[in-house]
Amino acid sequence: MRVAQQVGLDRVVRMARRLGIKSKLNAVPGLILGQSEVNVLEMTGAYGVFANRGVGNKPHTIRKIIDSSDCGDRNNIYTCRCIYSYNPDPNCENPQGDIQANRPILQPYIADRMTQMLQGVVQFGTGRGANLGLGEAGKTGTTNYGVDLWFIGYIPNQSMVTGIWLGNDDNSPTYGSSSQATQLWGNYMKKIVGE
Repeated sequence: MRVAQQVGLDRVVRMARRLGIKSKLNAVPGLILGQSEVNVLEMTGAYGVFANRGVGNKPHTIRKIIDSSDCGDRNNIYTCRCIYSYNPDPNCENPQGDIQANRPILQPYIADRMTQMLQGVVQFGTGRGANLGLGEAGKTGTTNYGVDLWFIGYIPNQSMVTGIWLGNDDNSPTYGSSSQATQLWGNYMKKIVGE
């Protein structure tokens, strides 16, 4: 918190905006401790900048939606009509395309330093449940009364950042801890990387 106050809380908010955070952020000391709410997709996208050595891409959850009732060959999904595509797809009637792809945001050495610090969280801190031995980097988070339990992490040199959020839809306490989100992340990533 002292570093943020020395740098200036307004500058912290500006950097969060550069990293893709669009949620309302109040430039008050509690900002550093998570006082402002940010959704998991925005946070995961911000971590993506570190994972991608300073280059930003718009985060997304769905790559493509196809209409399984409109296929040339019902046994081949590639012959189905595309309804939505995150990436430009000439065969899709509603190609979104990401005009914000590959935007330089940070110098690579700054992103690399952040990765080193986030690797420390996994190796020696609250993120130990995510340790697969592949240089994972990430951060846990728990809000008051365990309402929100987070882990957002990545494996350097992989093309994916994954954010895990656990909580109740009515914002009631979960009586859990972020170690549960960390363990879920680790289990999921083991399957993704084939460990």
